[in-house]
Amino acid sequence: MTQSSEVAVVTRLAELAAIGRHSAGISRPLATAQERAARELFATWARADGYALTQDRVGNLFARRAGTFEDAAPILVGSHLDTVQTGGPYDGAYGVVGALCALALLDSRRAATAHPVEAVAWVGEEGSRFPFGCLGSSVFAGLMDVDAALALVDDAGTSLRAALAAPDGGLLREVTSRVGTRAAAYLELHIEQGPLLERAGIPLGVVTAIVAQRRYQVIIEGTSGHAGTVPMDQRRDALCAASELILVLEAVAKSAGDSVVTVGRIAVEPNGTNVIPARVTFSIDARSPDERRIDAIEQAFQATSLDVQRQRGVRVTMERLESRAAVPMDPILRQALCRAVESLGEHPLEIPSGAGHDAMCLASIAPSAMLLVPSIGGRSHVADERTADADLKLGVAALAASILEVDRSLHAK
Repeated sequence: MTQSSEVAVVTRLAELAAIGRHSAGISRPLATAQERAARELFATWARADGYALTQDRVGNLFARRAGTFEDAAPILVGSHLDTVQTGGPYDGAYGVVGALCALALLDSRRAATAHPVEAVAWVGEEGSRFPFGCLGSSVFAGLMDVDAALALVDDAGTSLRAALAAPDGGLLREVTSRVGTRAAAYLELHIEQGPLLERAGIPLGVVTAIVAQRRYQVIIEGTSGHAGTVPMDQRRDALCAASELILVLEAVAKSAGDSVVTVGRIAVEPNGTNVIPARVTFSIDARSPDERRIDAIEQAFQATSLDVQRQRGVRVTMERLESRAAVPMDPILRQALCRAVESLGEHPLEIPSGAGHDAMCLASIAPSAMLLVPSIGGRSHVADERTADADLKLGVAALAASILEVDRSLHAK
């Protein structure tokens, strides 16, 4: 790396942001040409920085910096390269690029670690092509069987197995196959994606816990008909029924407090301007630090759906696609991260994360912790997602210091 590590994080993120850019943001769904190009760029940087590269069966990439004790389990540091359809330049990508830059910063200071340290680019965190979030980290952590992951299909009916075998979105060539899933610890650097750090005027945060999350698919079946000839009191309009249910979700989430619900995807059939909708499919994403609040939201939806079916003559089915419990971050690692931040002359804000992260999965097999830097305006998953260059650079310095603190705390055991 010819640039300083802190400067490189800014220039590399700008280079990465050009991949998949379109008028509404950045789109790099898993196993597409754009997402594969991002993995290729990670591999190019890792090789240029002198790190050994490995790849597992679903495409997770690992760039290894040697430790004093090479047989020790590695400290993993990373995030993801895929995006939502209207993604910004930093969500996930910052954690991957920042991990490589933190390793290079340790190299420049000739700072040895007892454990090997691996920068990781997880695949499929967003679930924006295949219907499962945190896919790569779930497989690595053993929360999802690799063959079950490879059998997942996208909306076009293409399986992940086929997509990873295709030239455009497939696995990288001439990369050593990954063997084993050992991890001594996991660290993830991320933009906050919310407004708390910016409002507090504090540039670094340490995550206390990642909130619980559930995802559902709802299908409403009514009866189609001519828009001009079926009287209003005789209609079984699936879209009107969906609208009623979606507004109930919003109201229940507001009244429950400390919870959020989002319907971000909806499909209407037959989708004609002069045809009564016969079928509506929509997603639900519900999150809260307290799973009982999500239970209450789900129960309220089920109760309302019974009323809607009876009153509107439609059929409502709800399928739970994912359920992730709230995940507390490891207290010993959190203390190590706080010490690292304080060594830079800063005082971290300890906050929960309302966004889901790969750290949720890694926490099931290794102590895990997260560092956050501010998001300007609290904006994320949008084209104008921004973080100040100074904060991006500070985050890399904090991550490098955190790796050393965590390595010492693990080695002292």
